[in-house]
Amino acid sequence: MGLLNEIAEKLLKNFLSLKEDDWIEWIAQPNDWQDDCDKFNGCYFIVKQMPKYPQHPRCQCQLEKIAKPKPYITANATCDIRKFTGYIFDEEKNKGKKKLFESWGYTIEDSEYLQKLYISQAIQKYCNGEYRYAGVNDYGAKINIIITLTNQGGVKQHINTIWKLGQKGNIDLATPYSGHSY
Repeated sequence: MGLLNEIAEKLLKNFLSLKEDDWIEWIAQPNDWQDDCDKFNGCYFIVKQMPKYPQHPRCQCQLEKIAKPKPYITANATCDIRKFTGYIFDEEKNKGKKKLFESWGYTIEDSEYLQKLYISQAIQKYCNGEYRYAGVNDYGAKINIIITLTNQGGVKQHINTIWKLGQKGNIDLATPYSGHSY
């Protein structure tokens, strides 16, 4: 019991020394428990937008302070073009999103432009800590990033997007539109 208390004390002391704008890499310890720790393993978080720590009473995860991620150097964003061609602009799967995007002046022909725009904005905002931790699902940790689109009339649309948080500063678009952000 003494060793476990010593480990917990060391982990908490390290955590308490972090500031809200510090960046950490979450290092999960292998275990048999049904927890989310493994979904955070290797992920980079800004302290003010990271999951609850410790995750559970026996949590032995470590938070290693790292330098702020740099776009395209120590962090990257990916977005499958099919998030637009096969979802937003798909006749059957879009659930009203096609009509919405078309009302802003975007069509399926703009899919590559939208892909590049999402990647550019997302990686910049992620590296600046401008995201919200959005929980976990079966595929891993999720973050919400607000993307700004400008419609034909010059009006900006601020939309919520969901990104899967991967290891070593990698994010991947999961949901290209999950509502407006006001």
